[in-house]
Amino acid sequence: MWSGRFREPLDPAFEEWQRSFPFDVRLLPQEVAASKAHARAIAAAGILTEAELVKMLDGLDRVIPFALEEAGAVSGLTPGAAAAIVALHPEAEDIHHFVELTLTKVIGDLALKLHTGRSRNEQIATDMRLFVRDAIDETLAGTVAWREALVDQAQAAGEAVMPSYTHLQRAEPVLIAHWLLAYVAMLERDFSRLSDCRARLNLCPLGSGAIAGATLKLDRTIAAEALGFDGPTTNSMDATSDRDFAIEFTQAVATIGLHISRFAEELTLHSTAEFGFLDLPERYSTGSSAMPQKKTPI
Repeated sequence: MWSGRFREPLDPAFEEWQRSFPFDVRLLPQEVAASKAHARAIAAAGILTEAELVKMLDGLDRVIPFALEEAGAVSGLTPGAAAAIVALHPEAEDIHHFVELTLTKVIGDLALKLHTGRSRNEQIATDMRLFVRDAIDETLAGTVAWREALVDQAQAAGEAVMPSYTHLQRAEPVLIAHWLLAYVAMLERDFSRLSDCRARLNLCPLGSGAIAGATLKLDRTIAAEALGFDGPTTNSMDATSDRDFAIEFTQAVATIGLHISRFAEELTLHSTAEFGFLDLPERYSTGSSAMPQKKTPI
């Protein structure tokens, strides 16, 4: 990937240390998607002919199947398949280099045109946004499913009551539905935080170049629309360095984790002999080698 200035080969230990492919291989689907969007943008700028664009897009669609076949993987890009891909390609410096190498195997030297007018700085910024956006969508779906399950249980509980607690002391009688819907309220805040994060990250860095814009006059809306972004980022310097969205996502997920932990703790507490409010299924419980009468929540 390097050219121009460097004449001396990298120290082998340093080369291995700065190689990110073992970590960013998980971005393979996002890198392929972003590369397809960039191909469309440079075709619109006259860098690729229509025939070359068709060949490029077809080749990019074949990158992941080709890589998986090389690695002998049969179940998609699992952690094992990713590790096998990395092991087979010690020459690949990062995910961007790997896709370029694989695309070259698939379609030949035309693959080298794909890097025209873009920088790895904007590539990783785009891949990361796509990756986090996918993770947000998956997490949002999970919060919705949990919320719906809680509402169903609250409706099924009807007018059934239970004691509420403060400082582990019995306080006032409440509906079981009231307890369950407290978690619905938490999940609604979790959903809102994730949605806000998604809205802020959903701008496309492609066309930002290394820091000060592309070397070609590209229509940035082409790539943004192809990737489902709301539009291009507004400042190239910010776009290539921004990782706020990743921090926001981890903060939001940490809060969800606290809510999951609290719910699990209350289920555990309520299933004890001292409380006896619920009986957990055996498939979600473990035992004790010394005390076989015990049924312990996982």
